Amino acid sequence: MDNSPPLPAGQKKGLSGLAWLGIGCGGLILLAIVGFAVAAFFFGGKVRDFAKDAQKNPTKATASMMVSMGVGEMVAEDDVNKRYTVREKQSGKLTTFYWDAKANAPKSVPGDFSAIPADAPEPEPPVKEPAATPVPPGK
Repeated sequence: MDNSPPLPAGQKKGLSGLAWLGIGCGGLILLAIVGFAVAAFFFGGKVRDFAKDAQKNPTKATASMMVSMGVGEMVAEDDVNKRYTVREKQSGKLTTFYWDAKANAPKSVPGDFSAIPADAPEPEPPVKEPAATPVPPGK
Protein backbone atom coordinates (compact mmCIF):
# COMPACT_ATOMS: atom_id res chain seq x y z
CA MET A 1 0.00 0.00 0.00
CA ASP A 2 1.10 3.49 -0.81
CA ASN A 3 0.55 5.87 2.08
CA SER A 4 1.85 9.00 0.30
CA PRO A 5 -0.65 11.79 -0.20
CA PRO A 6 -2.00 12.13 -3.74
CA LEU A 7 -0.36 14.79 -5.92
CA PRO A 8 -2.36 17.83 -6.89
CA ALA A 9 -3.62 17.65 -10.45
CA GLY A 10 -1.37 20.50 -11.84
CA GLN A 11 1.93 19.34 -10.29
CA LYS A 12 4.30 17.17 -12.39
CA LYS A 13 7.17 14.89 -11.46
CA GLY A 14 10.71 15.14 -12.90
CA LEU A 15 13.38 17.72 -13.49
CA SER A 16 12.65 21.39 -14.03
CA GLY A 17 13.57 23.29 -17.19
CA LEU A 18 16.55 24.90 -15.46
CA ALA A 19 17.87 21.47 -14.50
CA TRP A 20 17.71 20.29 -18.12
CA LEU A 21 19.41 23.53 -19.24
CA GLY A 22 22.21 22.90 -16.73
CA ILE A 23 22.64 19.33 -17.90
CA GLY A 24 22.80 20.47 -21.53
CA CYS A 25 25.39 23.20 -20.82
CA GLY A 26 27.46 20.79 -18.74
CA GLY A 27 27.39 18.27 -21.59
CA LEU A 28 28.57 20.90 -24.08
CA ILE A 29 31.41 21.93 -21.77
CA LEU A 30 32.42 18.29 -21.35
CA LEU A 31 32.41 17.79 -25.15
CA ALA A 32 34.59 20.91 -25.58
CA ILE A 33 37.11 19.65 -23.02
CA VAL A 34 37.28 16.21 -24.67
CA GLY A 35 37.65 17.82 -28.12
CA PHE A 36 40.46 20.05 -26.89
CA ALA A 37 42.26 17.07 -25.35
CA VAL A 38 41.98 15.07 -28.57
CA ALA A 39 43.22 18.02 -30.67
CA ALA A 40 46.15 18.55 -28.28
CA PHE A 41 47.02 14.85 -28.56
CA PHE A 42 47.01 14.84 -32.37
CA PHE A 43 48.42 18.31 -33.12
CA GLY A 44 50.49 19.10 -30.02
CA GLY A 45 53.72 17.66 -31.42
CA LYS A 46 53.40 19.54 -34.69
CA VAL A 47 52.71 22.82 -32.92
CA ARG A 48 55.68 22.26 -30.58
CA ASP A 49 58.00 21.49 -33.53
CA PHE A 50 56.80 24.55 -35.44
CA ALA A 51 57.36 26.78 -32.39
CA LYS A 52 60.89 25.42 -31.98
CA ASP A 53 61.67 25.99 -35.68
CA ALA A 54 60.13 29.47 -35.58
CA GLN A 55 62.42 30.45 -32.72
CA LYS A 56 65.50 29.24 -34.62
CA ASN A 57 64.59 30.80 -37.98
CA PRO A 58 61.35 32.85 -38.04
CA THR A 59 61.78 33.72 -41.72
CA LYS A 60 61.87 30.08 -42.79
CA ALA A 61 58.95 29.29 -40.48
CA THR A 62 56.86 31.97 -42.20
CA ALA A 63 57.62 30.60 -45.66
CA SER A 64 57.18 26.99 -44.52
CA MET A 65 53.77 27.83 -43.08
CA MET A 66 52.58 28.96 -46.53
CA VAL A 67 53.90 25.74 -48.05
CA SER A 68 52.40 23.46 -45.38
CA MET A 69 49.00 25.16 -45.70
CA GLY A 70 49.03 24.29 -49.39
CA VAL A 71 48.97 27.92 -50.50
CA GLY A 72 52.33 27.81 -52.25
CA GLU A 73 55.47 25.90 -53.05
CA MET A 74 59.05 26.67 -52.04
CA VAL A 75 60.99 27.90 -55.08
CA ALA A 76 64.29 29.06 -53.58
CA GLU A 77 65.91 28.75 -50.17
CA ASP A 78 68.98 30.53 -48.81
CA ASP A 79 69.46 29.47 -45.19
CA VAL A 80 72.72 31.40 -44.79
CA ASN A 81 71.13 34.78 -45.63
CA LYS A 82 67.67 33.78 -44.36
CA ARG A 83 65.88 34.34 -47.68
CA TYR A 84 63.04 32.17 -49.00
CA THR A 85 60.91 32.51 -52.13
CA VAL A 86 57.45 30.93 -52.36
CA ARG A 87 55.28 30.67 -55.51
CA GLU A 88 51.53 30.88 -54.87
CA LYS A 89 49.75 27.94 -56.48
CA GLN A 90 46.67 29.80 -57.73
CA SER A 91 48.21 32.95 -59.18
CA GLY A 92 51.83 31.89 -59.71
CA LYS A 93 52.93 35.08 -57.93
CA LEU A 94 56.34 34.97 -56.22
CA THR A 95 56.79 36.22 -52.66
CA THR A 96 60.18 36.44 -50.97
CA PHE A 97 60.57 36.37 -47.22
CA TYR A 98 63.80 37.77 -45.80
CA TRP A 99 65.22 38.70 -42.40
CA ASP A 100 65.38 42.44 -41.78
CA ALA A 101 68.12 43.02 -39.20
CA LYS A 102 67.05 46.64 -38.61
CA ALA A 103 63.52 45.65 -37.64
CA ASN A 104 64.73 42.34 -36.18
CA ALA A 105 61.77 40.65 -37.87
CA PRO A 106 60.93 38.77 -41.06
CA LYS A 107 59.68 40.87 -43.98
CA SER A 108 58.18 39.97 -47.34
CA VAL A 109 58.31 41.49 -50.81
CA PRO A 110 56.59 40.45 -54.03
CA GLY A 111 59.09 38.87 -56.44
CA ASP A 112 62.28 36.85 -56.09
CA PHE A 113 65.55 37.53 -54.23
CA SER A 114 66.31 40.49 -56.51
CA ALA A 115 63.21 42.27 -55.13
CA ILE A 116 64.72 42.58 -51.65
CA PRO A 117 65.44 46.28 -51.02
CA ALA A 118 69.10 47.24 -51.40
CA ASP A 119 69.08 49.01 -48.04
CA ALA A 120 67.97 45.83 -46.25
CA PRO A 121 70.93 44.86 -44.08
CA GLU A 122 72.36 41.39 -44.32
CA PRO A 123 71.61 39.17 -41.35
CA GLU A 124 74.37 39.02 -38.77
CA PRO A 125 76.35 35.77 -38.81
CA PRO A 126 75.83 33.57 -35.76
CA VAL A 127 78.26 34.26 -32.95
CA LYS A 128 80.47 31.29 -32.18
CA GLU A 129 81.60 30.80 -28.64
CA PRO A 130 85.36 30.38 -28.26
CA ALA A 131 86.43 26.85 -27.48
CA ALA A 132 87.26 26.25 -23.84
CA THR A 133 90.93 25.61 -23.18
CA PRO A 134 91.50 22.72 -20.81
CA VAL A 135 93.34 23.70 -17.66
CA PRO A 136 96.02 21.24 -16.61
CA PRO A 137 95.63 19.87 -13.08
CA GLY A 138 97.54 21.62 -10.37
CA LYS A 139 97.11 25.16 -11.61
